[in-house]
Amino acid sequence: MGRILFVLRSFAMLAGTERVVSNKLNWLAAHGYEVALVTYEQGSHPLAFELHPAIRVTDLDVRFFTTNHLPLYQRYITYRRMKQQFRQRLQKVVDEFCPDVIMTTAYSLKIADEILKVSGKAHLVMESHETCSTVMKAYDYRSRPLMRLVAQWYDRKYYRIVNHFDQLVTLTKGDAFEWRRHVKIPVCVIPNPLMYYPATLPEKTATTHRFISVGRLERAKGFDLLITAFARIAEQCIDWCLDIYGHGSEEAALRAQIAQYGLEERIIIHQPTPHIYDAYQQSDCYVLSSRHEGFGMVLLEAMACGLPCVAFDCPYGPGEIIKNGDTGWLVSNGDVEQLAERLQWVATHEAERLEQGQTARQQVLLYENDAVMQQWVDLFNSWS
Repeated sequence: MGRILFVLRSFAMLAGTERVVSNKLNWLAAHGYEVALVTYEQGSHPLAFELHPAIRVTDLDVRFFTTNHLPLYQRYITYRRMKQQFRQRLQKVVDEFCPDVIMTTAYSLKIADEILKVSGKAHLVMESHETCSTVMKAYDYRSRPLMRLVAQWYDRKYYRIVNHFDQLVTLTKGDAFEWRRHVKIPVCVIPNPLMYYPATLPEKTATTHRFISVGRLERAKGFDLLITAFARIAEQCIDWCLDIYGHGSEEAALRAQIAQYGLEERIIIHQPTPHIYDAYQQSDCYVLSSRHEGFGMVLLEAMACGLPCVAFDCPYGPGEIIKNGDTGWLVSNGDVEQLAERLQWVATHEAERLEQGQTARQQVLLYENDAVMQQWVDLFNSWS
């Protein structure tokens, strides 16, 4: 199983999935595997993360998103034509590369049937980087009963497609349980690995007092809830601030919310940075306020930098990473009042905060990169 082909919609965003995929492909290339990355909506955008020079990168230039503005009938016809283009161009790559394994993510469910048609003798792996429910169409129409019924019909079609893959890999036990309710293929859990573990950490200054949170500025990440929670403790924790790193469609609304609380000087939204570890090391506590998560890679990164974590116990990830009271705190999902209380506890219990951070830094070694990647090697070898 020496040739691995990964199909990804694009590799342009400084986001969690792209970072994890780059790490996986780079590790495999550095350990003797022949690796190819195929995107289909990359266009002229630069690669978000550096890739091993031996990795072959191809963009099929089939931009399905360009059909979104078209009338329904025209969208259908154009989309069908583009799927044919996708299949033909991917077939050419497969014929030239002859992969032993073809991998893709559940984000590409809409074109997974075309991957099946060109896969040949390659083993097929589907990765779930989000929760099963949130990648399905019914989730988008959860408040519209009639449309939800139609969406559920589409979802059943997608489940049938996934059942033709050889393996489904999830990041958490919770997501694995959810998928097993719908598909019959083998489902295993391989978490995201910790890609970098600082050998030493800078000493914390007495004036840091900084909460940090990182992610796309979208509703799923719950930054509106985090801002509300911080506002509730702002007067009691006058020397603390909150730094958020990310961009997305909710940015304007979040900035307006911050202004409404009059906290523009203490809640700062920063653009994403490839040097996020520097930001972690200049902070005192990581906060994850997501309504749902695929895993919570940012928790591992923050813990590696000696930060305790406060997180909603959302599906899925935080509850499998954080040891409540030891490496941070789990909060009832969506409970803003409880989140505020935990933030205030962290801000006012310095000795305990530092101890939790040290424990977190040790605990996160369970996700060491080589150990997690060996699980992928074991999976590939099981087909030899």
